Amino acid sequence: MTTEEREYHFEHAGIYGYVREYVECLPDLTGKVVVDIPCGDGRSSLAFKKKGATVRPFDLFPEFMKIEGIKAEFADLSERLPLEDGCADFLICEEGIEHIPDKVGMFREFNRVLKPGGELIITAPSISHARGRFSWFLFETDLWRRMPPSELDSVWVTSDESDRTYFGHLFLIGVHHLQTICTLAGFKTVERRRTKISGMSVFHCLLFYPLIALMSLVADRSYKKKIRHVDAARRDETFRERVRLNLSPTTMFCRHLFWILKKEKEIADVADEIR
Repeated sequence: MTTEEREYHFEHAGIYGYVREYVECLPDLTGKVVVDIPCGDGRSSLAFKKKGATVRPFDLFPEFMKIEGIKAEFADLSERLPLEDGCADFLICEEGIEHIPDKVGMFREFNRVLKPGGELIITAPSISHARGRFSWFLFETDLWRRMPPSELDSVWVTSDESDRTYFGHLFLIGVHHLQTICTLAGFKTVERRRTKISGMSVFHCLLFYPLIALMSLVADRSYKKKIRHVDAARRDETFRERVRLNLSPTTMFCRHLFWILKKEKEIADVADEIR
């Protein structure tokens, strides 16, 4: 941990530690524009700034920004972002997507503000690891000792006078739905990085992995017979990728999603391809 991070009381633990390690391995970012939303207290903005990037941080509560010399602006991920088309080389959404109901609209906005070939970095709690799947089976919750999201703990405001509503983990999403949304928004997955491993997920995999693998292969083979309106090569490639995603150790064991994506297509091009 650097002197600056100790000064701001940033902990290296949690997903931020993995994000910081990733940013530190990037080349010099002088001349590059990075959009950080939601920026929170500014820890990831600081990491990108130290790499030479011009950082544009946004948050529903911009007053939470701690970093001197960096001013956060207000933005709501549920709405159009106050940014120009194609203005950013990087966009990081760290622990943000799980709070937003309209993920399709949100990812389309990410596409709009990124330059062609721009990089999208997303992190979120995972419900697709083995422990999460078992917990969802028991009580539709991501942790078996936790109640499902409710109005008691999933709607947060900073004060009685505020009209800014921040939803908790009300809109968690599994890896397959997320992959589809990313594809429909014109993004190609470059890397899914390893994060902290859940010991209980490893335990559950020891018990159930053969069953999960078998049923994944059965679903793949069976569904191919029903999806005949698309090119067979494209269909087979897509389904193989989903089976690999389902059985990946990163999916099955890691507590958080940490995906690196690249803007491959404009939204209009994706729509034309679907039609």
